Amino acid sequence: MSKKILILGGGTGGFVGAKALAEKAHKIGQDLEITLVTKDQYHEFQPLYADVAFGTASPDEVRAPIKNMEKYGIKVIIDKVTKIDPANRKVMTSKTGSLSYDYLIVSLAVDYHWDKYPGLDKYGYHNYTLNGAIKLGKALTKFKGGKLAVLVPETPHRCGMYPYEAATQLAESFAKRALSVQVTVYSPEPRPLNGLGPDISKTWQKKMEDVGVKFVSHKGLEEVKEGKIVFRGSEEEYDFLIKVPPSKLPEPLANSPGFRASDPRWAPARPKDFRHPDYDEIFMVGEHSMPPAGLPTAGIPVHFAADYAVEQIMNELTGGYPIMGYVKTMTCVGYFGTKGFAGTCELPYDERTGKRRLVCYTTSTSPIIRLMKEAFYKAWVASIK
Repeated sequence: MSKKILILGGGTGGFVGAKALAEKAHKIGQDLEITLVTKDQYHEFQPLYADVAFGTASPDEVRAPIKNMEKYGIKVIIDKVTKIDPANRKVMTSKTGSLSYDYLIVSLAVDYHWDKYPGLDKYGYHNYTLNGAIKLGKALTKFKGGKLAVLVPETPHRCGMYPYEAATQLAESFAKRALSVQVTVYSPEPRPLNGLGPDISKTWQKKMEDVGVKFVSHKGLEEVKEGKIVFRGSEEEYDFLIKVPPSKLPEPLANSPGFRASDPRWAPARPKDFRHPDYDEIFMVGEHSMPPAGLPTAGIPVHFAADYAVEQIMNELTGGYPIMGYVKTMTCVGYFGTKGFAGTCELPYDERTGKRRLVCYTTSTSPIIRLMKEAFYKAWVASIK
């Protein structure tokens, strides 16, 4: 009888996991029943939202119908997951009811906690949804100069590089248009991209200085008002605000006992193999589980976590060679003003401490990296159109 692989979420982790399972099973003739459950009609490649906001991509270029994944032999169910019952290997949904599994891959991303700080939901713009990106783009076309603030309320947040990508791109764009704009990033980090280590942080700090972007390390956000950001111990004025959402545990995980980590924003995962601490058949590969696994909340770690989950599942089903450990490096790319940035992180796992340690460094800053990133992103979406 074929094994049932159930995948929750139609974003990066769900897409990578489902497609890799289907392709590997097909190559070796392994009979699998692969089902992907997502509440969204479209797979939207969220790193391209900024491109929509800044006018280098259209909404149609960043998404494709998720049902198109059925061409890979994957059953797709458009439904909302409500709860996970790991003791009975069941997942409950709003319409379909109960779904059983032999293996479960959970990649439900994160929710946005816009109302965590007074005024954060009311003032400013963002591009963390497609609709938000469209609104941000329209507002930027009307902005004629002044103080532009990029606000990071707390860390870790979704896509740690984004505030610095946005700030440097905007600063160079405004300069070319001869607009008088002071771009400032407000973050609780002691320095830009502090979590990726001193080498990458220095690279970005130098870039920000070169294009005139200020960096202010704040002591905690208290409130956002019209034209003013209130921090603990200080206040800052702005004419245009771009905001980053605080992260929140997805409702289906919050409703499921055993799926909340010690920090209630995240779901638990073993750093070594991304399995649930109490259930070997459950793999936690979404952004909701990257901090407990010792990795950033971004698409690249999710991509690699999903790949590694698939490798483990296939090896267990086929009796293949044991996996020696999670892939030891990952490369991240970003927009570096009008150029591109590439960095590499080594991911050694320490058996003694049970933790991973990121060792990151800059590999290249070049226009060709920007072109490569744009091509890769758009090809990703094209693969399911």
